[in-house]
Amino acid sequence: MRLVASQQPLLTRAQREIVERPWNARVLVTAGAGAGKTTTLTYRLEHLTSAEVADDEGPLAASEILVLSFSRAAVRSLRDRIDHIAGSARRVRAFTFDGWARSILRAAEPDRDLTAMSFDEIIDATREAIRGGIFDDEIMDPPSHVVIDEVQDLVDVRREMVQALLESTREYAGFTVVGDAAQSVYGFQVEDLDERVAETNRFFGWLRTTFEDELVEARLDDNFRATTPEARAALGFGPRLQQIPADRTTADKVGRQIYAELCRALEELPDFGDLKDEFTLSCLREAAGSTAILCATNGQVLHIADKLAWAGVPYTIQRSPRSRPAPTWLVSVFRGADGAQTISERRFSGIVSDRVHDPVRAWRALRRVAAGNVGGVLDLGSLHRAIADQRIPDELINSSPRGVLLSTVHRAKGLEFDRVIVVEPHDHEESRVNEDPAGSARHLYVAMTRAREDNYRLAPFFTTIRSGTKRTVRFDRWYKAKKWKKSFSVAGLELAEHDVARATPAQGDGAAAATVQKYLEHTVRPGDSVCLISKVRPIHDPDNAPRYGIWHGETCIGETSERFCDDLRRALLVHPGWEIRSWPERIEGAQIDCVESIGGSTAESARSGLGPHGIWLAPRLCGLGAFRWGKTSADAEDEVEE
Repeated sequence: MRLVASQQPLLTRAQREIVERPWNARVLVTAGAGAGKTTTLTYRLEHLTSAEVADDEGPLAASEILVLSFSRAAVRSLRDRIDHIAGSARRVRAFTFDGWARSILRAAEPDRDLTAMSFDEIIDATREAIRGGIFDDEIMDPPSHVVIDEVQDLVDVRREMVQALLESTREYAGFTVVGDAAQSVYGFQVEDLDERVAETNRFFGWLRTTFEDELVEARLDDNFRATTPEARAALGFGPRLQQIPADRTTADKVGRQIYAELCRALEELPDFGDLKDEFTLSCLREAAGSTAILCATNGQVLHIADKLAWAGVPYTIQRSPRSRPAPTWLVSVFRGADGAQTISERRFSGIVSDRVHDPVRAWRALRRVAAGNVGGVLDLGSLHRAIADQRIPDELINSSPRGVLLSTVHRAKGLEFDRVIVVEPHDHEESRVNEDPAGSARHLYVAMTRAREDNYRLAPFFTTIRSGTKRTVRFDRWYKAKKWKKSFSVAGLELAEHDVARATPAQGDGAAAATVQKYLEHTVRPGDSVCLISKVRPIHDPDNAPRYGIWHGETCIGETSERFCDDLRRALLVHPGWEIRSWPERIEGAQIDCVESIGGSTAESARSGLGPHGIWLAPRLCGLGAFRWGKTSADAEDEVEE
């Protein structure tokens, strides 16, 4: 690709050298925070697919290029940039690692139930499918060039899956991989501390060894993100963090020193103020541009969310990178098909034109997972399976934050904001820092390099929101503890994406399913408060938790799932074998994260009067639900007995 004169200033010399490498080159790019990697990759893709490419064999087709990244945010950012800048690259396939793994398994084993598998099981099975010859057997078309972003976060099974991909396509594919060891924050997924330190640069080392004679290394050192001294406060630590050795003793020593220096740099940033102060809260309500509060744990996120909810400050909790709610407008596509098995682009555009900002882009994205066998149509059966398997393309998943974005540092990876407020480390985090000082330094570095303009600090605070994985009776969510006699009782529970029953469409409280569907589509909005009210009082049996109706004002829009009821039971059990004597009458304070399309049974949708397509709407919840115990509100003094 030859960049036109108006485009030349957009790229530095280092960027152009990466962009213009041939399709079969093997390129490793080290890119610091805000170094313009997304712009570089966009032009790289355009170069590879451009008709003006100088390679003897001509340009690659967009379908011959595979783009992988760690998070939906990174995929969406790249796709947005491609749509605004590129031309020929607009049809390039871009996936998260998890999303691509699902598509591989769907092709290799169409009848396999992916919903019954954990994320790691899916990744592991995909690795084995690649090693088993999925490309050689022509089950999947092999890529001619692979672009991989955020490779520093490839650890354990994901690293092994990507290594299998590059090894299996070595004879006929080039690659461009981008990463920054200074921003490696997912090492905690490896429990062994020696292995965790070694994993930080393991993929980089594997590339250099495996492709020793062919690998081209490049660096992007300029920063295009930070525009103020405060936003640039931590940038100078990047090169030192990249060079932390794989020896644990040395890594701990160097990491501890860098962490201490980063803490001092954080202390020099402006103090944002107390979240109890009305002036501070008004600044959050009225702030222009994007604002994020970055926390070390989900417990801190929920604590701040609770404070902002009471103060009436709009906020959004950043979802997990693995969370993939299908947009509500997909229901209208099935309704508008009038029972047909396929739908044309013209018909599709007519249905979604007033619901989707860019129908052409939406059509192209859906065709990647549900193309029909004949002509340019969508196969609705394939689309139904994609919704059920949570394989909807990342760029179609709505993630526009409402108000302030509350996020852990891990979930904010790859994002940037006009204004960032970093929660200062608390003294009680010292044990975590001592366990992995290098990881703690990288974690703080990532938090302090997300801002474009304003970088603030928020004073550390004590919270009674704790992790359920550390209790005697364990459950995988956060809960609010409250002092009770000489110990603590559970006073509230985190609400999450799997807490709404999805097997059947919601009937409401005596209302028909169609009425509830219209209410969900037209009335329920992200950020709305909901209340969970016990539907059936259980018999005196510790294993019989009540189901809770989910009430949005005066309308019941669903009920809680078995998973939620099981975690509620676990939360209320102080010790195994004890008996739960009472359950919360109400659970208040949860919010609507979004309304999503559900791919379920065609028989259930027909039985409920919603048509034969098996697609309906359901709410997704978030936030911290506070327990209310009925008449006495005595916080369950007789909650359990031995």
